[in-house]
Amino acid sequence: MLIHFEKIKKLPSDSTMSKKLLLIILLTVPLIFTSCSIFKSKPDNSTSRNTEQVYKSQRAKKPDLSIQWPSNENPPFWYREKRITPKLVLPESNFTKPKSFLSKKFFNTPKIFTDDLDKASLKKVILNQLKIMALSNPTKVERLGDLMVTNGWLKKTLKSFLSLTNENLTPKEFSRRLLDEFIIHHVGKGKRKQILFTGYYAPTMQASRVKTKKYRYPIYRIPKSSPEPQLIGNSKNYKIHESSVPNPQIWRNFTRKQIDGEGVLSNQGLEIAWLDNDVDRFFLHIQGSGQLIFRDGTSLGAHFAGANNFKFGGLGKRMIKDGVIDLAQGSMQGIKKYFKKHPEDIEKYFFQNKRYIFFKLSSDGNPRGSGGGELLGGRSIATDKKVYPAGGLAFVKLRKPILNDKNQIVQWKNFSRFVVDQDTGNAIRGKGRADFYFGMGDRAGAKAGHFHEWGDVFYIIKKFNSKSDS
Repeated sequence: MLIHFEKIKKLPSDSTMSKKLLLIILLTVPLIFTSCSIFKSKPDNSTSRNTEQVYKSQRAKKPDLSIQWPSNENPPFWYREKRITPKLVLPESNFTKPKSFLSKKFFNTPKIFTDDLDKASLKKVILNQLKIMALSNPTKVERLGDLMVTNGWLKKTLKSFLSLTNENLTPKEFSRRLLDEFIIHHVGKGKRKQILFTGYYAPTMQASRVKTKKYRYPIYRIPKSSPEPQLIGNSKNYKIHESSVPNPQIWRNFTRKQIDGEGVLSNQGLEIAWLDNDVDRFFLHIQGSGQLIFRDGTSLGAHFAGANNFKFGGLGKRMIKDGVIDLAQGSMQGIKKYFKKHPEDIEKYFFQNKRYIFFKLSSDGNPRGSGGGELLGGRSIATDKKVYPAGGLAFVKLRKPILNDKNQIVQWKNFSRFVVDQDTGNAIRGKGRADFYFGMGDRAGAKAGHFHEWGDVFYIIKKFNSKSDS
């Protein structure tokens, strides 16, 4: 912006118009320079930068999981990356966050915690888990979503929660105490933090202790030592050859086709029971445990003992892709119905799933989870144990199927419930997947077979500095 001041000087000093013009120019020039200048001042971000630096300095560091420390010397959990509220993360710190930071919400915590099942079942599943956790190392560090927690603190959480349920409080007072004494940690995948649930159950089926014309499908125990098979020519017949250097783990490399189709483990005394249905045997493998009813009227539990080295391969997607069933028939019931009509396709699809399960018989009919605790229908869930720990207490919000007396689903209904994380599964991977255990028998199977629901999961952890803390 250029101003010709020399012309201004030549104006008559006694001119009224000149005085007015000079006054206007003098008042206008500063405004023009401030509005047109390219040297604008930078905004003052010192406050936000300082807040960010202080926040980073207070952020909990990732732990060294190789270090085992006593739970009575350090807080039993800390945050990795994300934190719920600073006063929960650093209960003994004098640092005060800006008001805007403290008011930020990372999730919507339920105000009232309602449970659609009876209190007796809740107490039973907690006691089941506490019984097995009595043998665990209390200083072992476990991951719980974005948190890290000791095994001992998980145990303390279950005990404190059990004590709270025994006080027979009103739902409003119970919820207030729960929010006051426990951290409610929302977990899941995506911005909405949800988890996709599928269902599983323990089937009951007829069995025989010996092979007969009807009962000809074996279930196997884990081989104590595995002979190394040798293929005779190009045939599917195996000749068992005892290696001079035995490899007791070779059975882990056998596929379903080798075991069930080619009989690589046959006639070695590994059969613990025989079933009359190959489809039932396959789904026993998928569920991981079941109840066997023998011909003499006795019953035993067939529980998961181990698996080979192959990953689980689902049938539904392959069958839908091949066009033999549609999407609506992709449930367990729909797949069973198809194979009943088309038994010639059983091996074709079963052998595509190379994963194979080995079992052990037990007089304890109720299955146990991967953490060792006895499972309870409607109260136990399975998750990826690299993300969520065995023994974690959780509150879930989902939809459940309502059955009629013919085990047919007539409607779906919203529900909320406290559960205990006790199990895992080969197909359950990542922070956004879980399996809901429905119990034992056909009715439980009718619910589990159609269960494919997104829901909310809130893990519950005892606060380190709560008033009831000892």
